[in-house]
Amino acid sequence: MPEAIAIVTGTSRGIGEALALSLLEKGFRVFGIARSNSLVEKLISHERFISISYDLSQTDGIARIMEELFNEINYSNTTEILLINNAAMLEPLKSIDQCDEAEMALHLHINLLAPMVLISSFIRHTQKWEIRKRIVNVTSGLAEYSAPSMSLYASSKAALNILSRCVADEQRQLSHPVEVVSVDPGMADTAMQTTARSQAADVFPMLTFFKSSYEDGKLWSAEEVAIKLLNRIEPIHLDGKLLRLYED
Repeated sequence: MPEAIAIVTGTSRGIGEALALSLLEKGFRVFGIARSNSLVEKLISHERFISISYDLSQTDGIARIMEELFNEINYSNTTEILLINNAAMLEPLKSIDQCDEAEMALHLHINLLAPMVLISSFIRHTQKWEIRKRIVNVTSGLAEYSAPSMSLYASSKAALNILSRCVADEQRQLSHPVEVVSVDPGMADTAMQTTARSQAADVFPMLTFFKSSYEDGKLWSAEEVAIKLLNRIEPIHLDGKLLRLYED
């Protein structure tokens, strides 16, 4: 039976979980990659959801995971395929001189190197497929604005944006290109926001901003973000664009 396939990272909570549920509602078969096994019952019990428990900071094993995943996909029955790089970490939230090498490496492995490896593997496995192929990289407004004590997060998201553009350039002239887009979801009420609001004011100057945004009701729910994101990427040809969900 023909089916659409989605691969989503970070499906154990927040936007990733909401994306997986929304995609299932749209009829996709969803492969969810997450470090944690603490999935909601709606995902665990769904016949079209396949849970892959893997720590994306261990980037040397991602190619193997993707090989196993693609062995489960029958190209002849696949109508379209979508990769959403959603998994990310926010910390450390402190000035760069207070970050040690291990913290930097962990952050960049999850936020940048893992998406790079996933994208590379996705393209290799699908390059001859004559169907719609899309990659969505979930980014942040902080990719475009500097903020104290957020240098690692902002830098990794800025790099993810330019990665989307470069991959789009590489794909543009191919016979069956992969469409690539970065999506800035805006501010959502997720665990990342909770983490930001739990920091000490003396080491995290942005604390007041995050607290006031929450208290003033400026955060979208993860479910709202998922619906907006999937609607925005559906009708257009994606070509290295940066889509901001809070803009029309």
